[in-house]
Amino acid sequence: MSHGQWGNGGPQPPQYPQQQYPQWQSGQPAAPQTPATPDWGALAEEAERTGRRRRWLLIGGGALAALAIGTGVALAIVNQGGGGNGSGASSSELPTTDDLPAETTHPEPSFQETTLPPIPQPVEFISDADKDLAPFTQEGFFAGETMAVEGREYARRALHTAEGCAGAGTPELTAVLQDSGCLTMLRATYTTGGVAVTVGVAQFPGEAEAEAAKEAAGLSGGAAHLLPLSGGGVAEFCDRGGCRVSRNQIGRYVYLTIAGNADGTPDSGDNTPAQQASRDGNTHAHARIVQRGESQASASAEALVQERNRQDEDGDG
Repeated sequence: MSHGQWGNGGPQPPQYPQQQYPQWQSGQPAAPQTPATPDWGALAEEAERTGRRRRWLLIGGGALAALAIGTGVALAIVNQGGGGNGSGASSSELPTTDDLPAETTHPEPSFQETTLPPIPQPVEFISDADKDLAPFTQEGFFAGETMAVEGREYARRALHTAEGCAGAGTPELTAVLQDSGCLTMLRATYTTGGVAVTVGVAQFPGEAEAEAAKEAAGLSGGAAHLLPLSGGGVAEFCDRGGCRVSRNQIGRYVYLTIAGNADGTPDSGDNTPAQQASRDGNTHAHARIVQRGESQASASAEALVQERNRQDEDGDG
């Protein structure tokens, strides 16, 4: 007969062929007696018990060996650190956290400040009289013999400087400018084709005064405007009306224009040369004021860098 696998996945028991016996019928003599067949199940169980004992002996012996090795290493460490030779200190002799110094007695390292102050912005210079120190002159605003805007070129014909802004505009404009403390008005006249345009830039003590003058001029109903500047081959223009005017402000400056036909005839309609000339004069004045702020801001930034470099050289020396 055959048996199944031994328990716990053990090896297969040996296989034996089945024993063949003759069949005996009832009433016939009894079958002859044969030797007893071995109890294979009991043998298998005994073999399994023997294998388990061997495995447990191996596991127990390994554990004891590991324990012995660990104990020996621990004893060696203790003897090395705090043995009888007195070379080590016991844990009770080590300082506690309360015994440690709260802070070092050495001074902290110091470093020289190397950060530059903020670079001044151009608008700061054209808004603050204490910073806006560049000369306010005709050549500073109307330099060159021409005015070019988006490919359109105008020839410069006449220049004028009005201290205190007297006589540069209509009586209404002059009153508004002077009430706000206008310092100086610069004017220049340009021509192209059959049109002429006068551009004016007025300087004030501060941004607030310039803004107040610009707002007051706007309340005059159009009566407060720049007067055209003739001369340099340019005859009087806009004396019969029909001229284009503009008025704006940036920082402590108010800039204005008046443009019309060079022959004095009134201008009317949309997108006329005179209207375009007034716009171009406005653009030119604004660009020159901004350039004034940029130039002074750039010079100030360069001076800051040079001062920092000088301080660094003195510190290295």
